[in-house]
Parts: sequence; structure tokens; C-alpha cells
Amino acid sequence: MNKFLFSFLIVNLMFVFSAQAQEQTSASKTKKKVATEVFTVYGNCGMCERTIEGSLTGVKGIKKAGWDKDSDQMTVSFNPTVISFDQIKQRIADVGYDSDSHRATDEVYNNLPGCCQYDRPVR
Repeated sequence: MNKFLFSFLIVNLMFVFSAQAQEQTSASKTKKKVATEVFTVYGNCGMCERTIEGSLTGVKGIKKAGWDKDSDQMTVSFNPTVISFDQIKQRIADVGYDSDSHRATDEVYNNLPGCCQYDRPVR
């Protein structure tokens, strides 16, 4: 009876440690799926900031997005298995803001409020 109880205890301890190790491995894999990119997005003011950041708010795969109006630098943390870097830049262009590789359409840019119509880079 003692051997049975001892064996039962050993098997349960092995199961617990195995489950913990598997959980830690899963957590580390999830953390590795987050990429952070910094790139230029042209804009002028606080309204630009709200619109640019708002274009990524609630988007699946976006963990964090912030635009600095003084440096025109956008920092985005995202899961690249859910959304691509190209898709992120396109979403920003779709609301009227140019980046280093994506350009907003003239129609969308022209519909921005006057204070938000930044000097567009020459293409």
C-alpha cells in the first residue's frame, strides 16, 4: 500500500511540473510574437495624433501604437502573425497620413482639416 501511495504521489508531481513547464513555454512563444517598428508618419497637431493613433485602435494584432508630433515618429507594437507591417502603414494612409513608404490618396488628404494638412513629401 505504501509503494502504491508513493508511486501515485510521484506521478502526480511529475504531471504538475510538466504542466508548469509547458505553460512557461507557451507564454514565451506568445511574447516572441510581438514586433515593434518605428517609422515616419507626417502630420502637424494633436488632432493628427488622435486620427493616426485612432486608425490602429481596436485593430486585431495591434498591441500598442503611439505617434510623436514633434518628431513625426510612429511606434507600433504588433503581432506579425495577425497583421503585417505593410497593413499597418496602409491603415494610416487610409485616414490621410503619409509614411515613408505609403501615401494617402489626394482625396483623403484634401479632406483633412486645414490644421492637419501637413507639407507632403515629394514623390
